[in-house]
Amino acid sequence: MLCSSVAAFGMSAPARAQMGQNTIGPSLAIGGGSTTIGIDSKFGVSDNLSLRPFVYFPSGGTVFGSALTYDFNLTNTGNKVQITPFVGGAVDIGTGGGSSNTVVSFVGGADFDVTEAVQLKAALAVPLSSGYSTDVRLGAGFRF
Repeated sequence: MLCSSVAAFGMSAPARAQMGQNTIGPSLAIGGGSTTIGIDSKFGVSDNLSLRPFVYFPSGGTVFGSALTYDFNLTNTGNKVQITPFVGGAVDIGTGGGSSNTVVSFVGGADFDVTEAVQLKAALAVPLSSGYSTDVRLGAGFRF
């Protein structure tokens, strides 16, 4: 139901909301005593909603999923760096060793527009289930 609502909302958004908001690039997830490389992306659904699919490659498995975030578009006049804080929820699916697990997390962070083509990202993913570690996710995104 949530996915269909987001899809319907995204279809009713103006076309300008879709342009220039999409990014993809390398990322690091730091947490639980390890650092994992991956790929992080962002797709603008509307002016304030984004889907943020990701995939990370820890030793012995793969973690993939997506976050749905609300983006606070702040207006910075006079600064070249635009900061866009975001909050939302994510679903992580981990596979490896013949098993899989699913974790729901609270996600908060910010996107930093460095140039028209490059965006830096920092986020904190806090799992809502016990037994999983909080991750700091740092990365760069290239607009398309």
